[in-house]
Amino acid sequence: MARRSRKFYFFTSLLALVVFYAITAALKTGPVSLPLQSIEGANIARAAAMPGANCEELSVATKLTEDAWFSHDIVGDLCWTDGLEGKTVIVTVSGAGYNSLYWDFAFEPDTYSFTRAALRRGYVVFNFDRPGMGRSDRPFGISLGVDNQAGVLAQIIEQLRSEYSFASVVTVGHSFGSTISLAHALTYPDNVDGLVLTGFVHNSNPGFNLAMRDGVDLAAFKGPFAGSLLDPTYVISKPNSRGDIFYTRENTDPQVIEFDSLNPETTTIGEVITMSKYFKEQSKALTLPAFTLIGEDDFVVCGGAVECTDHQAITEWERAYFPPAACHEIVVLDDTNHNANLHRNAPDNYRIIFDWVDRRIGNGSPASDACRS
Repeated sequence: MARRSRKFYFFTSLLALVVFYAITAALKTGPVSLPLQSIEGANIARAAAMPGANCEELSVATKLTEDAWFSHDIVGDLCWTDGLEGKTVIVTVSGAGYNSLYWDFAFEPDTYSFTRAALRRGYVVFNFDRPGMGRSDRPFGISLGVDNQAGVLAQIIEQLRSEYSFASVVTVGHSFGSTISLAHALTYPDNVDGLVLTGFVHNSNPGFNLAMRDGVDLAAFKGPFAGSLLDPTYVISKPNSRGDIFYTRENTDPQVIEFDSLNPETTTIGEVITMSKYFKEQSKALTLPAFTLIGEDDFVVCGGAVECTDHQAITEWERAYFPPAACHEIVVLDDTNHNANLHRNAPDNYRIIFDWVDRRIGNGSPASDACRS
């Protein structure tokens, strides 16, 4: 009887495993992307349309784990002007609910496209859709956490380094993308030369946690992806919910918020569960130069334990999380909320980032003030 019972549990478990992987395979979909929604009369264009820009769409086969059964194609745009060799490539990493559009914002792009601004400064940019977004494959949403996305980022950079002779690689993250960039730099320090963190400090605002709980729908059932995205572990922000959460309205063009709201992207349950994983002291082990750009009104990560409107307080708070080896610097932006790329002061914010990269990392020439701890 006991022997039969063990067999029963063994075969039941085996059947459950087979069913699980069958479901996972069924939910391993290709890209589920939507056409860009526009605003009548607005100037809408991506970086490829910029005069003098060269952009090539690249697809990189990646795995979420080393022993994964499936690979997932991650798609992005490699853009440059005046050649690729010997330059610094900036790899942009979007946040939750945003795909590559965040870094190449198509509304009034000469103001709000980080990619265009970087190209004008002579950088190469690889702006990609993270797993589960845009043109890239959509794995089972519960499987997408910060650590395996950091692994995907490492595979992308390895591919770029193997195909092109870049002088340096810098990751520039936003929000959850900053968490991914930090996890990547800690786990794969030889893969990257420096990192920029935006929309991220080592804190979580309790007010945002409540707003997020009440401000999302299941993407399979509500919103623009309903009917085309079957995975129930993807969520999407409710209509017209982004304006008050991500923007300081007095410093934002209302049409930016409208365009953003017209083109939402999904977030996965796996991302939600792991979002705050690196809000602790892991960054004290960082061995690479790091820079933080944060808006003083950032509703996502400011509030509760520390207020960013007190610039000195948040500067001292954040510097305590980084070791001397990181030569960490932080700039706090006036009248700016979470989406620093999409406020009226965006061009100035981009210059702050590029000035830091030029000084600490260099671009085709040695850094003028390299980090030496």
